[in-house]
Amino acid sequence: MTAPVRELLDPMIQPAATAQRHLATDDNAIDRIGTAHAGVTSTLDTVGTDATRYAGSLREGWTGQGAVRHQADVTQQDTMGAELSQYSTDVRQAVREAGEILKVGQKVNQDQIDDFNRKAAELLSAAAALRQAGDPAGAQQKLTGLASYAAQLTGDTSMNLETVMTQLSGVVTKLTGDPGSTSAAGAETTTAPPAAYNDRQTGGGGSGDGGGGGGGGAVTKRRLPMAIPPQPGTGVAVNLPDGSTVQAPNETAARAVRAALGQLGVPYVWGGTAPGVGLDCSGLTQYAYGEGGLEIPRTSREQDIGAEVPSADQLVPGDLVCWEGHVAMYIGNGQIVEAGDPVQVGPLRTTNSGMPFVGFYRPTG
Repeated sequence: MTAPVRELLDPMIQPAATAQRHLATDDNAIDRIGTAHAGVTSTLDTVGTDATRYAGSLREGWTGQGAVRHQADVTQQDTMGAELSQYSTDVRQAVREAGEILKVGQKVNQDQIDDFNRKAAELLSAAAALRQAGDPAGAQQKLTGLASYAAQLTGDTSMNLETVMTQLSGVVTKLTGDPGSTSAAGAETTTAPPAAYNDRQTGGGGSGDGGGGGGGGAVTKRRLPMAIPPQPGTGVAVNLPDGSTVQAPNETAARAVRAALGQLGVPYVWGGTAPGVGLDCSGLTQYAYGEGGLEIPRTSREQDIGAEVPSADQLVPGDLVCWEGHVAMYIGNGQIVEAGDPVQVGPLRTTNSGMPFVGFYRPTG
């Protein structure tokens, strides 16, 4: 590859290359952790065996309250030793599982880079041929296509990273038993959804089947009330970038849509929560609803809150479109705003790079 071509392509794959470094694992360190915890387990087993043997010798011919208390202490010690040994085993397993998640994420990311490089080579070759044939417009069209593929690479990379982040959070949750203990982005999370903005209680049953499908496998969904569609003429007007006007169901949702649209063009940053500087998908929606006066959880998988919207034809501006690992905001007229790279408006969809589709949700519902 020539130096000019490399200078052209390097900035295009830079976000993916950075992601690859984030996903790198230290196999030697993982092995050392496994060896250390295996040693802990072995030592605890030895101590437990020795303590039981010595206690048995001590109790020979010993009766009364002291013997009863001693037996209780030995039993408690055995229980604690077993719990410590099991926790050490769980930590070792969690480290291995996290390492495997990172390796899978790294492979997916590398495959995306390789696919982009193949497409880039084809488009650059075609552009050179068209330019040589005296068709500069055709050559420029090929280069425009290259830029589009670069944007797609960045978006796919960001979605892959968020999937990895969600899976790593799951490993931590399984180890600690606390679903609100941590997130891979380092932000505090909430174990239960916040109260609806308008505090209106809606009737109706469980979660339904989410409307729309979208592939990627089964998901576990919260049992939430169904959203009641707003009555015509009772909403708050919001102007969209295409010049049209839509009606949000209330002022909170309207402010959230306006705030999200105010971030158009902001770069994608993994774990980003800085408006105007860098945002990830859930960072955008959390910021937008924060501007509307409603605090929602940090990660995309926790933002299926409020009330479930059973089908796409009942969506209103401000509703969230949730996948396992991604979230977008519906803005009306069949469009969503989301943090790709950069933050952008696109058509409503329920598919997203193979991620399981969770459903539509109305935080203010």
